[in-house]
Amino acid sequence: MAESLSDVVIQQQLEISRYLVLIPFTILVYDYALTFRLEVERFWGTRLTWGTILVYVNRYLTLFGTVPVLAEVLLTTTDPGKAAICNASQEYHKYFALGSLVLVAVILIMRTYALYERNKYVLAFMLFVLFFAFVFALSMLLTGNRRDTLDPTLKSILCPSPTPHDSNIRTAAAWGGMLVFDIMIFSFTVYKALGHETRNGGLFSVLLRDGSMYFGIIIVANVANIVTYTSGGPIISGSGTAIVNALSSVMITRLMLNLRDPKILRRAQRNPTRNFTTTESYNYDSAAMSTLRRPYLDTEIVAGSMWMEEDVGHGGHESHVMSGRR
Repeated sequence: MAESLSDVVIQQQLEISRYLVLIPFTILVYDYALTFRLEVERFWGTRLTWGTILVYVNRYLTLFGTVPVLAEVLLTTTDPGKAAICNASQEYHKYFALGSLVLVAVILIMRTYALYERNKYVLAFMLFVLFFAFVFALSMLLTGNRRDTLDPTLKSILCPSPTPHDSNIRTAAAWGGMLVFDIMIFSFTVYKALGHETRNGGLFSVLLRDGSMYFGIIIVANVANIVTYTSGGPIISGSGTAIVNALSSVMITRLMLNLRDPKILRRAQRNPTRNFTTTESYNYDSAAMSTLRRPYLDTEIVAGSMWMEEDVGHGGHESHVMSGRR
């Protein structure tokens, strides 16, 4: 049975799809303007590591990578001459969204790895789930018999390209695989939160507080996006993808900026022995995700920033707090 919509409904869904891309792009630009000063203070001038590279890629790839998606929506047309551009843009959007999610997932794995004090079993399990979710999502996008059930009117709309219900269901399943990964990371975070006192305001508290907030919002957004694929119709289906990507990128950036808040380091330095859990978590997180490959002794806060300097006199020996001995 062919899928069809009235002209009025088509225009309404086209308008909604435009807003659902314009809004997240506005969020990205606005948040970038708000946090650029913090990025300069807390990241620029630090030693470049895999952690900082991932932060930069997540921040700027999402910001500039959304532009072609924006163009796809604004170039709404029925001109057959633009079919190639519209189809290419649609394919780009699909794999850009998947790639962005995997990038965010890698950062979250590093963050959770630090939260669990570099537990290799936790790391192996997270990587296994991510690999399974990625392979499942990719198989949903690349395989299957796609039935073209669109009527001629819908087929004439090239940007944004309407998609048949069968394809939407498979894409929803792909997003479901990534949702499983998000739920797993959220469960790890909640489990850690239930087992520790987190009212001290140190880095460990920030890891748990921000992580819980992040996953609560992202899981709700992912579920809503999946619903648009299953129930949104041929035009509006998947319109929430841009919102999910924007929220993921913005919140990951905020998470990483919060980890470099100078107040957290000062608090840890003022209480080096009383708050063993917080200090230990800080050292592991610095090694796993920030500018250092391993914890350093006698770190120094540089005015206006959070980057760390090694005390040459100690030659990079491990922290006494971390090792639990002097």
